[in-house]
Amino acid sequence: MKQKKTAQFYRIRKTTFWGLIGGLILLIGAAYFRNDLHEKWLESGGWEDISFTEMESKLKNEKECYLCGSSDRSLMDYYRKFDTVGVISLNDWYVLDLKLKSYDGKGNEIEGEKGSSISYGNTGEISYMSQGSPARGMASMDITLPENYKLNINTVQNNLCQKCLDKIMESLDYSKWKHERKEAIPLCLVDFKTLEIYSLQDWHRGCTIRGYWVEMEPEGNEIEIKAFYLPYDE
Repeated sequence: MKQKKTAQFYRIRKTTFWGLIGGLILLIGAAYFRNDLHEKWLESGGWEDISFTEMESKLKNEKECYLCGSSDRSLMDYYRKFDTVGVISLNDWYVLDLKLKSYDGKGNEIEGEKGSSISYGNTGEISYMSQGSPARGMASMDITLPENYKLNINTVQNNLCQKCLDKIMESLDYSKWKHERKEAIPLCLVDFKTLEIYSLQDWHRGCTIRGYWVEMEPEGNEIEIKAFYLPYDE
C-alpha cells in the first residue's frame, strides 16, 4: 500500500523574506531605470570642454604639408584646383569631394553637367556613400565610423606644418560629460579653394562656406552630410 505524501513547508524569518522582496524590487527598478541612472551618473561628474592646444608639428619640410603643400601622399594638391568643398579623413588623410560641381582630370570645371553620380568606398578607416548632382547644386554623403574610433595624433603631427596643424586641431574641439567615454571624431570639412577647415564634431550642425551651405547630422557611429550650392551676387 502506497504511503500518502504529505506537503512540506519551510519557515523563513520575516526579515529575510522582506529583504528578498526588497532586493527583487531594487533589481527590477534598476533594470527599468538603468538608462536614467546612467545619465545621472554621467552628469554627476559635470561638463567639460576638450581642446587640443599647443601641439607642435614634427614636419621638417613645410612644402610636404598634406594640406597646403605638395606631398605625393596627399590629394590636396589636386583638389586645390576645385572651387568646392570636401571631407578629410584625418587618420589616413583620405580626401573626399562632395561633388557639388563637376571637374575633369585636370581640375577644369565642366559646365552644364546634368548627370548625377553615386559612389561607395572604404578608405581603410571609414566607409562612405556619396551622391552628387552638380546641375542642382546638391550633394550628400553618409559616413560610417568604426567602433571606438579616435584620432591618430602621429599622422597629423608628422605631416602638417604648424599653421595647418593648428587649424585642424581647432576643428576637433568638443565637449562631453567627465565620466563619458568619448573621443574627437577624426574628420573635418575643407574648403578646397581657401583651405579653411570646418568642424565635423557632433556639436556642429551647419555652416556657411562661401557660397555653400553644409548640414551635418551625427547619429551613433554614422554622420550624414548634406551640402548645397547657393550662389549669391556680391
